[in-house]
Amino acid sequence: MALEDVKSEVLNDAEEKANSIVEEAEEEAEEIREEAQQEAEKIEERVEKEIEEEKESIKKKGLANARMKAKEKKLEAKQNALNNVFDEFRDELSEKVDDNQEEFVTSCVEKADFDVGKIQGSEGLEDAVESEGYDFEEIEDEGLVVVSEDGLKRLNFKLDKIVENYRENYRNQVAEKLFN
Repeated sequence: MALEDVKSEVLNDAEEKANSIVEEAEEEAEEIREEAQQEAEKIEERVEKEIEEEKESIKKKGLANARMKAKEKKLEAKQNALNNVFDEFRDELSEKVDDNQEEFVTSCVEKADFDVGKIQGSEGLEDAVESEGYDFEEIEDEGLVVVSEDGLKRLNFKLDKIVENYRENYRNQVAEKLFN
């Protein structure tokens, strides 16, 4: 065999090996591309599913938040309505006391289970208290405080205290009448 034949044969073998290696590399690259494509599709599906779940979660949270705010607004409106009722009650009570001062003083004194020494009261009630024969001491709050002779016992008939007691005792009944 001539050198040229050997050289040709070696080149042919090398070319065949190179073609074989390139062919294997191309097949391997194609497999890698297909696997990568499949993995990318799986990731895309998973991400789309996660995005949908997150959107649904955000939607549910938004609805829950909106419902909570609506309940809070409704509760606030009910509380305002109740406050208005008791404010109106306070105003009417004030008018009744102004219109019937002597009757108010007498009623307060009759409720005392002790000997009355003096009566503390708001401006304007002095004449009614003194006409009942009691010492009068002016206070800022509207209404009366009946004080025992020894000063140890007191009955509070301040209008704000009366309204507060009514609010505590009758709040549920008033709410029931207002909202049912």
